[in-house]
Amino acid sequence: MPSRLTPGFALVVLLFLCTLLEPLSAFTRPSILSCGSSPRHCFVDSRVRMGSAASSSGMQTLPSNVVKYSQVPKQGVFTADKIPKGLLKSHTTKAGTWGMIRVTQGQLEYQIHNEVEGTESGGTPLKIVLEGPDGRGIVEPTVKHQVKPLTDDVQFVVEFHRVPGTGVVDEPREGLA
Repeated sequence: MPSRLTPGFALVVLLFLCTLLEPLSAFTRPSILSCGSSPRHCFVDSRVRMGSAASSSGMQTLPSNVVKYSQVPKQGVFTADKIPKGLLKSHTTKAGTWGMIRVTQGQLEYQIHNEVEGTESGGTPLKIVLEGPDGRGIVEPTVKHQVKPLTDDVQFVVEFHRVPGTGVVDEPREGLA
């Protein structure tokens, strides 16, 4: 007599197999992102392994040893009609530089591409809706990403973090001053 798998057991087996195969995939970096306070706007990339960089809620956090060294804009916030063009197209941070997008009002789409700087396009980006008043998205070093305003009232800043003592920060922020 053939045995039938329950949906729950099948899911557990599938998740286990995915964790074994993940290192073989082209997408192996953690990508859990923190977003707004509304559960309907929090998405977690299912290709992620939980680890020390994830909080108890499963959302990505900055590494504990990084410190904020800069923020754009320096004063005020970006708004839907004042977002620099560079943020609206695919770009990266330098190696060792983490970013945190903080949405204080409205909604912002944060797109994470499945490739890092210097590699070919990796297909459809992961899209996360960050919602104010405390929506947050973590930007990993060298990972291509971009943003798009979803509401006219969106307001946000981008903070930059890195490990202290790792050298001079030389990241020109053209059009972001």
